[in-house]
Amino acid sequence: MYQDLSNLKKFYMLFTLVLFAILIVRTGQLQLYQWDKYFRESEKNRIRDIILEPLRGLIFDRDGEVLVDNRPNYSVSVVPYEFLKADSAIILLSEILNLDPDDLKKKINKNKRGNFSPVKINRQIDFRVLSAIEERRLDLPGVFYNTESKRYYPGGVKASHLFGYLGEITSGELKKFKDTNYRIGDSIGKTGIELQDEEYLRGTPGVKYIEVDVLGREVRNLTGLGGVSPNPGRNLFLTIHTEIQKYLEEVMADRKGAAVVLDPRNGEVLALMSKPDYDPEIFSNPLTPETWNLLVNHENKPLYNRASQSLFPPGSTYKLVLGAAGLETGDITLEENILCTGAHRLGNRLFHCWKKTGHGEVNFLAAVEQSCNVYFWEKSRDIGLKKWSEFSRNFQFGKLTKIDLPNESPGLVPTKEYFDRKYGEKKWTRGLVLNLVVGQGDLLTTPLQMAQFAMILANEGVLCRPHLVRKIEDPLTGEVVFTKVDSIQIQGTSKKTYRTIKQGMNLVVNGVKGTAKSARIRGVTVCGKTGTAQNPHGNSHAWFIGFAPMDKPEIALCIMVENGGSGGAVAAPIAGGVLSIYFNDQKFAKIP
Repeated sequence: MYQDLSNLKKFYMLFTLVLFAILIVRTGQLQLYQWDKYFRESEKNRIRDIILEPLRGLIFDRDGEVLVDNRPNYSVSVVPYEFLKADSAIILLSEILNLDPDDLKKKINKNKRGNFSPVKINRQIDFRVLSAIEERRLDLPGVFYNTESKRYYPGGVKASHLFGYLGEITSGELKKFKDTNYRIGDSIGKTGIELQDEEYLRGTPGVKYIEVDVLGREVRNLTGLGGVSPNPGRNLFLTIHTEIQKYLEEVMADRKGAAVVLDPRNGEVLALMSKPDYDPEIFSNPLTPETWNLLVNHENKPLYNRASQSLFPPGSTYKLVLGAAGLETGDITLEENILCTGAHRLGNRLFHCWKKTGHGEVNFLAAVEQSCNVYFWEKSRDIGLKKWSEFSRNFQFGKLTKIDLPNESPGLVPTKEYFDRKYGEKKWTRGLVLNLVVGQGDLLTTPLQMAQFAMILANEGVLCRPHLVRKIEDPLTGEVVFTKVDSIQIQGTSKKTYRTIKQGMNLVVNGVKGTAKSARIRGVTVCGKTGTAQNPHGNSHAWFIGFAPMDKPEIALCIMVENGGSGGAVAAPIAGGVLSIYFNDQKFAKIP
């Protein structure tokens, strides 16, 4: 029996020694070999990194006037580990922010990326909220506020489809930018220039370090840990002519449509306007679900950029494409006259000219001047769908212009293959082609493409890629990078053909029977073409394309008024207003 007790005593002694040995070895391992690792972990509880948001780059017009600026703004963030374990803090912050406590917790848990990574829960807080948080700081562990900025627009230009707007980054966007310095709660460009040039405008965030106590309350700034100052985003200088942009926004205020004004010498966009639009200030403030739903579901689609995204039949402005094809192939000559009696017969069907009594005998120039449908219907029989489609593609229709804006539409140029797919081989008639040559039917273009077409005609075959950004400036170094002008030569059309078309466009504005007399301005030879595109869902769309001066063009433009009626009566006068502003601005007119 004594022997058994002695053995048991030895066992417990040995067991105790083994335990102490394990504890000593483990303590040595933690204190000596893994000290750095656990010291860093403990420091995470004591030291908090605060991200410093960079100032977003400013946006200027071509003359250096600020169009989009920043204003200071505050946001509230929490550290989940410190905040969520204090129920009293959750209830208090919910009362300050006027939120339900359960909704607050759900938002934090949804967006958190680790217990010690701050989660932004509210932005653009007012002074009342800021004061309440500051007063109750000791009762709000893990809660802090940051200085951010929000956009405002001092230049008096809306240009909402051009500028675009900012919004909170989504999880999908975070995955897309996973190798960059974006985090949940950051703002990012959603549309327009804000989206297109996000990489330049955003800037680089900085960081500072603060010490917190065991309850997560700030104790002091740790300036010795080497924080990094944020770098502001780069400034964009646009090509926009502010006075023209303002005029178009005012004259189109109660209408639907779009306008694009270009400098044909370099492709600079002098104005880009889409109506209806929205006040960009809406997105500078907290956006309620009700406001967002109103914008998204509004019948007039104010978020939609009609200048570069909406597709419309271009009406008689497109007759010039058939004219170019016919002049090049020899199917159209200036000597040939065609009798317009007011209608064109195709089988048993009559296609009526817009002038019911007819235009009488007209040659090509007179047909362009008076926009005679019958002339172009007659000539389409000789030219054919294949040649028309070929010239349409040569003039870049059915293709993206590659303007520096997102979500552009390419349009549609029908071909024989297209009709075969849509209707079946030999199951479509020549009547479809008659619609196409006068800019109707399945043909679809954007106002931006039509302005580009006006540029090509003005330059007699040279296309300069339309672009909105003139230069990008680094506000810290002063370094400036200018946008490179991309240009191509349109193939398949001779200088002689272009000059003949320009003669006809001159008559449209300045001829006795021209359809766009209201686009005339004193002392400058304006060339243009009107269009009235039929619309099965309402009134016709009013179009005007043109350029000036005739010999050395400095400006090319497209005006489209959706459901506006006659191009000559509605769109042409707006174009005349644009041209008057441009040519009365002598300083601007002299810019090379």
